[in-house]
Amino acid sequence: MSEVLSCVAFVVGAIVSLATSWVLVSRLERVGERFGLTEALLGMVAALAADAPEITASITALVHHQPTIGAGVVLGSNVFNLAALLGLGAVVAGRISLHRKVVVFSGTVAMLIGAACLLSVGGQLSAGVGLAVVLLAFVPFVALLGAHRRILRAARFACMVDGVAQGCHC
Repeated sequence: MSEVLSCVAFVVGAIVSLATSWVLVSRLERVGERFGLTEALLGMVAALAADAPEITASITALVHHQPTIGAGVVLGSNVFNLAALLGLGAVVAGRISLHRKVVVFSGTVAMLIGAACLLSVGGQLSAGVGLAVVLLAFVPFVALLGAHRRILRAARFACMVDGVAQGCHC
């Protein structure tokens, strides 16, 4: 394939990707409004959809007995996502403001999952035990994110899943 054709294919792919991302987000907003879902849960669904290619690539690498490529895809994707999403988001928005409870709650779950993954990869935990630890942290987290806003406000958890620092009285 020539360089010009490669560049054209890249630009077309980027445009299609941006257009489908816009469709995904706008449809997720409608679903969230209709069912009273939290922004945090909708964000997790959007992230899952956006990370599906990385998940597929890492599983494919593992199936083909190329664990270093699978790990590289996972690590590289996560580092890039953190830098690009937080960095670019902060630049575009001017500032990202989260309630302290959001950072503590989500950060605790992320640290538990990260520690279980590191210990599993390092051989200190078996894959089964690592998966159990991840599920024990992740399943209640997703269940809380999936609760209806009315229930979360009554239980004073709305700040933790909506994440907006302004006007939050938890």
